[in-house]
Amino acid sequence: MSIPRMDRKIGEAMRIPLLIGSILLLAACAGASPRPYSDEGVAGRWQGVLLRNGLRAPMAVELSAQDRDWRGRFSAGDNSVPLQDLRVTTNSVHFELPGEGTFEGAVAGDSMAGSISGGATGSFALKRDPGEAPWTIYLFGP
Repeated sequence: MSIPRMDRKIGEAMRIPLLIGSILLLAACAGASPRPYSDEGVAGRWQGVLLRNGLRAPMAVELSAQDRDWRGRFSAGDNSVPLQDLRVTTNSVHFELPGEGTFEGAVAGDSMAGSISGGATGSFALKRDPGEAPWTIYLFGP
């Protein structure tokens, strides 16, 4: 009679480590998740070209979210200026540069393209800087 009782105790003793291991595995899987697609997904460095009057010029835009506010910089060559009237949504970006005009862009994944109005009209096309990691790792889930 003591043998079945011993098997039950061994089975119960094995169940606890197995349960703990399963919980740890689930927690680890929940910790690595893709970057959420939200307004903050637009944050980062974007590089590409500015097209005006038939001329192409390299440009870059850096966007960062700070609480509910957005900050950004426009770079062309050695010049870098802060963006003004910056508004960001999940799939669009609006900003102004004094003397350059108003930029209206649409965001689709790692691409941003749009038009420039005011001053001189034109367009721009940007790609997310490939140096950015596409994954965010959370220790205990998002």
